[in-house]
Amino acid sequence: MLKILFLFFLLLNAVYFYTQFDDTTELASSTVLKQPPLPQGVDKLILLREHGLAGENAPLPEAPADKPSVKAIDMLVKPLELQDEPSCFTLGPFNSTDIAKRSSETLAALGVDVKSREISQRTPRGYWVYLPSSKSYQSAKRKVTELQKKGLNDLYIMGKGNHQNAISLGLFTRESAANSRFQQVKKLGLKAVLEIQYRTNKQTWLDLAVPGEQSATVAKITEMVDGLQRAKLGQTECE
Repeated sequence: MLKILFLFFLLLNAVYFYTQFDDTTELASSTVLKQPPLPQGVDKLILLREHGLAGENAPLPEAPADKPSVKAIDMLVKPLELQDEPSCFTLGPFNSTDIAKRSSETLAALGVDVKSREISQRTPRGYWVYLPSSKSYQSAKRKVTELQKKGLNDLYIMGKGNHQNAISLGLFTRESAANSRFQQVKKLGLKAVLEIQYRTNKQTWLDLAVPGEQSATVAKITEMVDGLQRAKLGQTECE
């Protein structure tokens, strides 16, 4: 009787152990299956030791086709190599070739590409008011006497040249003063002429090309220009 009871309890313990082992396995399986789904575009994390279970030569899982490769990312991150373009200026005018030459040498020492060019510049020298030439000197002299009676002074009869026997009514440095004299003579019923007198000067200009990203050089050029009397610095397009 005791032997039968011993076998009965032994069998009962075996059944209980088998039932507990089977539930644990089922619970572990259900836990894996019920894990929340990963967000879209996020790959499942595979540990290196899990990858090693498939063998030392097993390939790693391929990245999705829509993700950039390591090489592509490296190209995006790598900064572009930009070529600095020069800045170009004109400096002038120089009426003295000596000053232009010394300025050119100073700029070249700063690493600036300098090209010199000369131009002819016409500038007003004065404004001349006069009466056209008379037929003779005696005729011009009679006109002068008449004008003096009307209150006009500072008259002069041209003795030679293209304007021989013309009556000069004044040479003015300011255009406004010349216009005032011209209107005064015109009111007297005389056909006066207002003519601009020009002088032709040769001027030197310097064309500068400063290497890109050289703000310090531009600052030195500006400082040098401040010491020049008439020359001015202007920016222009590079050719």
